[in-house]
Amino acid sequence: MRARFAVIFLMGCVPSQSSGTGAIDSPERSWTWVEFSNTQCANGTSTGLGLNPASTDDVVVYLMGGGACWDASTCYLVKSAWNVELGYTAGTFTGDAFRSLPLFDRALASNPFKDATFAYLPYCTGDLHVGTAEQQYVGTQRTRHVGAKNLDAFLERLGPTFASAKRVFVIGTSAGGFGAQMNAWRFVRAFPSAEVHVLADSAAIVPPGATRWAEWSNAWKPEPPPGCASCADDPRAWVSDAKRVLEHGRLGLITSEEDGLLTTFTERPAAEFRAEVRALTSSHFHDTRAAAYVAPGNRHVFLNEWGSVTVDGIGLADWLARFRDGTEFRSVPR
Repeated sequence: MRARFAVIFLMGCVPSQSSGTGAIDSPERSWTWVEFSNTQCANGTSTGLGLNPASTDDVVVYLMGGGACWDASTCYLVKSAWNVELGYTAGTFTGDAFRSLPLFDRALASNPFKDATFAYLPYCTGDLHVGTAEQQYVGTQRTRHVGAKNLDAFLERLGPTFASAKRVFVIGTSAGGFGAQMNAWRFVRAFPSAEVHVLADSAAIVPPGATRWAEWSNAWKPEPPPGCASCADDPRAWVSDAKRVLEHGRLGLITSEEDGLLTTFTERPAAEFRAEVRALTSSHFHDTRAAAYVAPGNRHVFLNEWGSVTVDGIGLADWLARFRDGTEFRSVPR
């Protein structure tokens, strides 16, 4: 969920666009920050999104990661989620390290998405992009876990902006990877004329230990996909539903066997987490519509640097190209 990595990032002012309605018009092949007055971060301030269009039928919608929190301790003492207290503004986006991911590098030959349009959705609600609730953890201070409501606001404008897109790739890292899977139905609804494909990096939805799932659900009040009664109690049901709604798309998961961060967040020791990952990939990621790339070790987040990652002789960049086009898309290792 929360990832740290070193990057070389050239700071520069990103132009901003005030809040509006309808389709978004912004310059091609450069970033523009678009304000959304009808969104909220956990601290109550509004946020927006970054847009970098290209003349293409492919759109990448990226959901940012950055931890999670669900009570006074995790939100304000341990501070296990990003941007909860300070929010996320145009200035935050200008200096965001995640914007230097290879995914957004149009000059990188190994980037399967280099020619796509990019929409960058920030994260400042601490709720895996699925929350619909407000909580009062400290005194009179309110904490707004409204990631799903923000996503609805974003998609209300992104839908008409990319109404002619043929393929929409919803890609998330860590917390964003959870959000990408758990909101697959929202993206399918927003882009009814496009193939919608979902890729989650370091976001294996395994059942947390102890009472953790109940704690998350009580704090965030996630809205389950329509018709998914079992989603309230079974985390894996969200994966099943994502596969169901992605009728004409693909679902991809990149994970390590013993993700060093998710073992903490899910209260699953390494051996238990490894067993849960194996069970998840065997039951849900085993065909040409849903496949997983599982690396040994405990690495968390792969999309920050994928050039050196190889499993069973298949490089991650090559597997990402297979996910994009569907050709020989399968789980690695088999």
